[in-house]
Amino acid sequence: MTWNTGETFREESVAIRGPAGTLAGTLSLPTAGATRGVVLILAGSGRGDRDGNQKQLRTNVYRDLAHELSRQGFVTLRYDKRGVGASAGDGYSVGMWDRVDDAAAAVAYLRGRSQDTALPIIILGHSEGCIIGTAVNARQRMDGLVLLAAPCESLAATSPRQQAGAIEDLRRMPGFAGALVRALRVPERQSRKAEAVMRRLLTSERPWIRVSGVKLNAKWIREHMAYDIASDLPKVTCPTLAITGAKDVQVLPEHAQKIAETVGGPGEWRIIPDMTHILRRTRGDVNMINLVKLYRQQCLEPIDEELLQVLEAWLGRYFPSRSEPAGAAGP
Repeated sequence: MTWNTGETFREESVAIRGPAGTLAGTLSLPTAGATRGVVLILAGSGRGDRDGNQKQLRTNVYRDLAHELSRQGFVTLRYDKRGVGASAGDGYSVGMWDRVDDAAAAVAYLRGRSQDTALPIIILGHSEGCIIGTAVNARQRMDGLVLLAAPCESLAATSPRQQAGAIEDLRRMPGFAGALVRALRVPERQSRKAEAVMRRLLTSERPWIRVSGVKLNAKWIREHMAYDIASDLPKVTCPTLAITGAKDVQVLPEHAQKIAETVGGPGEWRIIPDMTHILRRTRGDVNMINLVKLYRQQCLEPIDEELLQVLEAWLGRYFPSRSEPAGAAGP
């Protein structure tokens, strides 16, 4: 199905042949000027759909990024992850390497569809999508790599730090609520519970387990714990741009510079003031306790303008407008 957005691009529903069945996606295609390249957008963790929306949080971040890039002359592809939205598969049994295989299938789809083999293919990852994109890029060279809110370490390092931050935020809660939390020793109890759950996930041999009635993807956790993105970054020889927000509490902002200095090709980095993990700005304090409430408020705001400007400038340097007449190239 194809529909016209009324802008300088149109959108088309596509079906990608993945290892575990069809991956449902959306192509955004420029309708004016020559196509500058193709961008594959890889989403962050969780059960969010191709647009970046989950049941309790509708960010539309990948839809908005796709539309912005298509206005600049790029074809973009975003898709529902395996077992999510309209895509086939079991989302509770999928592992990290399954996600890598699915992303590689999306790259193959783009290569097979393109009418112009000279078109550059760029991977743009966000959060977990940065890890998936780097793993793909290390195994088959892309023409460009954009990493938004990326870690430069394994989940084995990220997870304990996030947990420690959440516990410390509980200890610092002000007012009567904070006093009650400390009196009931909630931080200590939460810490012990988190450690017990992690032990169960890591020692299980099943793809998923139930914890307090909730299904958790043990395979995904185990594979992420065993993989360090830093081991593959030196294998990435294409131009790379890493951008993180200064108020991102889910990953370390300084990792953007570390990524740019570790990749095997030209690397650039930027830390955006006041930007959070979902690529919007806030003037307030950010901690692990108020994240969901803050993100819901931020969803009403557009993607950070400085981020878009940095991305546009970088794309302009490495993937400038082509001289062909409109319609001469494109998938």
